[in-house]
Amino acid sequence: MALAMLKNPTVPQHGWQALVRAIEQLATANDLADVIAIVRSTARDISGADGICFVLRDGECCHYVEELAIGPLWKGKRFPLTACISGWCMLNDQSAVIPDIYLDPRIPHDAYRPTFVKSLVMVPVKTTKPIAAIGTYWAETREFSDDELALIEALGRSTSAAIAAAQLRQSLVESEHRLAMALDAGGLGAWELNLGTCELIATPAAKIMFGADPDAPFGRDDLLAGIHPDDREAAAWLFETGLSRDEEYRSADGSRRLELRGRMVTDGDGTPVRVTGVVRDVTERHQAKERLESLRSELVRVARLNDLGAMASALAHELNQPLAAASNYLHAAERLMDRDPAQALSAITKAEAQFVRTKDIIQRIRGFVGQGKSERTAEDAELVCREVLELARMTARHDDVAMYLKADTGLPKVQIDKVQIQQVLFNLLRNAVEAMGDSATRRVTISVTAEGDMVKLAVADTGPGLDPDIAAHLFQPFHTTKEGGMGVGLSLCRKIVEAQGGKLWHEPGNPGATFVFTVPVTEQAATS
Repeated sequence: MALAMLKNPTVPQHGWQALVRAIEQLATANDLADVIAIVRSTARDISGADGICFVLRDGECCHYVEELAIGPLWKGKRFPLTACISGWCMLNDQSAVIPDIYLDPRIPHDAYRPTFVKSLVMVPVKTTKPIAAIGTYWAETREFSDDELALIEALGRSTSAAIAAAQLRQSLVESEHRLAMALDAGGLGAWELNLGTCELIATPAAKIMFGADPDAPFGRDDLLAGIHPDDREAAAWLFETGLSRDEEYRSADGSRRLELRGRMVTDGDGTPVRVTGVVRDVTERHQAKERLESLRSELVRVARLNDLGAMASALAHELNQPLAAASNYLHAAERLMDRDPAQALSAITKAEAQFVRTKDIIQRIRGFVGQGKSERTAEDAELVCREVLELARMTARHDDVAMYLKADTGLPKVQIDKVQIQQVLFNLLRNAVEAMGDSATRRVTISVTAEGDMVKLAVADTGPGLDPDIAAHLFQPFHTTKEGGMGVGLSLCRKIVEAQGGKLWHEPGNPGATFVFTVPVTEQAATS
């Protein structure tokens, strides 16, 4: 049968208008489903075809996902790429123009016989490589003008660009979704400050952390208003210069702690253009830190009580001596009152001195046991050591242990929690006394020296020293060489020292063992 030449001069003009509308619609398509819907209706308008199909490549198959035709075609079906004309287009990245399907060997004739199709044009749709095809079908055999083919191929190219844009938008949406999930999982809010316009973009979570309505406009001033007045100046400076490390600020009402981290973004010339960052509510972490410090202080206090329990007999002896002496002086004064008032007054004065001595001992014990407020103050390191020695010597004298203090002159003030550092010293002195056992020479020496911005305190004994295997595990929690010991003493001591900016370690002595720790000097002493 001779091919009929069908000419309809209105189709190209109408088709170009329809193509322009389609391109405008494709430019705003959000996803592949939108693209397919637009192509489905547009393909027939621009071609005047009796049917169209949109075919997606699915691995090694062609998936006929959509159609609009005068009769049923293959919607929803899949065929091997090598078994259909759409697959040929995608494999060869070429359009197929077929005036008579029964004269073209590329067409699977048996598949087409039940349909109305007599001629067709199939064009590939690709991004980097063909991923789809658009088929236009006619119920008659026919030739196709250059304008008709140009329209169909232009739709294919427009569809390719639309799919690429939709994939990019979808990828961006997915990335934003993953970022939102990551921010939510980490309890983070994100923000970005434009340094030129001072415009600020923030996620709803970030707005909430700064005490703002998540749906309300949010600017730089709103962000700063969410920070405590005493912290705003520092925060404003960091927002403008870029956050290079974690910084904590109080919320406006002081009830919460906010941690901010960000970085500066520059343009091609290196000029700062914006600061991007994240914010996290670290109130619970801050409270946990405070609770930990409170528990540590309580543990130190309990440890001091335990130490005093072990010192009970020594303390009784220390208190008994001045009290007994005072009692004797008072009895003597009573006897001398009538015959020698001057001697009686002297005895009363001596009794008073013994009471003062008793008071000093009791005050020293109260200071050692008292819970007090855990805070760092400027202290005289030598005086701190002397006060601890006064208590430690009460027990040491009963164990025939001599205790000495060697301190450099002109030592700088140290910035410490005095009570906690005294507990460390007392623990080290007690350990030294216990370690010497039956040693012929029983002597403990505290040395205090200045080293740069630190003061070093060393407690050395004349015992047998420590086995290297034991020394390697000294500071591990619950590791002990003492019968009935819990193994928390040295571990706790190290944590106390490190919490105050110092270090604690062991050095082998000759003879004996030496435990050394450092504490920081005050800022004023460090800069002078």
